[in-house]
Amino acid sequence: MPLSHDEAFPLEAVRDLLGVVRAIYAAAKQSGASRNELMKITKVGKDLADSIELAQSTRPGTMGRRAAWERAEQATRRVADLVDALTPAEPLVLAARGRVTGMGAAAKKRRMER
Repeated sequence: MPLSHDEAFPLEAVRDLLGVVRAIYAAAKQSGASRNELMKITKVGKDLADSIELAQSTRPGTMGRRAAWERAEQATRRVADLVDALTPAEPLVLAARGRVTGMGAAAKKRRMER
């Protein structure tokens, strides 16, 4: 059963999902995804980030909080469209690790340009 919009906004869960979307973006970019595909991923991430911001700036029971919930729910459904059962997790984990350790494609490019 879905959570009621009167429940506390699942801030940590939405932040976690935003992190997953960022890893999906990094992996897609490293693998040469099209501009349209990257824009699709970016839109999902922006909607998750916007839902967090809206939830933090509104009170429970208000229209703003309900809008935060709805935006998060819609973005969550779209995250599922970014991957499928055959999408390997390794590229996502490696891309996320690279962003943390500075060993991602952008960091390698910067080192090579020096």
